[in-house]
Amino acid sequence: MSSNPDPGFTVSLHNITITVSDLDSAVQWWNQVFGLRETARSRFDAINADVAYVEGHDLRLELLQPANGYRVPDMFLQPPEHVRPIGNKALVFRVDDLARATDRFRDLGVSIVWDQVDLGDGSVSTAIRDNDGNFINVFQSGASPVG
Repeated sequence: MSSNPDPGFTVSLHNITITVSDLDSAVQWWNQVFGLRETARSRFDAINADVAYVEGHDLRLELLQPANGYRVPDMFLQPPEHVRPIGNKALVFRVDDLARATDRFRDLGVSIVWDQVDLGDGSVSTAIRDNDGNFINVFQSGASPVG
């Protein structure tokens, strides 16, 4: 495989989509926890779903509520088993003050999977779950006391 092949077109990230069970609750959660604000809402008839976009911090999420959504239990396993099912695993955010972010999560009653764990690469991570149980890893580079 060659390095840096030119695909012949320009590409950039437009948004990340998360399927949710309740659109209003998800919009509120993302606003309260990460300060993302709703910028648009519509209906996507082709897939029978309602959609809301939340944005902030150079990030755009599409929250999608399908009419007949259901959970796939293996997608919500606890670490380290959560990485075994093939598919999307986590949103990963970098912050400049993980201790402050973790305190905020705790104050808001956010479900914390692990709390300020040293990742062994010079960074420290707190993992949380959103109001639908989706895995979110929040880390700070250079915060490890051991390297």
